[in-house]
Amino acid sequence: MEFKIENDNSRICWFCKKGRHTECMKKIPVDAMSEGPHDCAFDTKLVECQCVH
Repeated sequence: MEFKIENDNSRICWFCKKGRHTECMKKIPVDAMSEGPHDCAFDTKLVECQCVH
């Protein structure tokens, strides 16, 4: 069985995923590994919600 990914849902906020576009967050917090010395260090950055509504 094959799955085809139409778009990257990781850049769409929770509200838009649920169809609640009037409550769109506009910016989504995204965790990424930091450049620090520890494997458990994370940096949180904000990215724009990519939903087209």
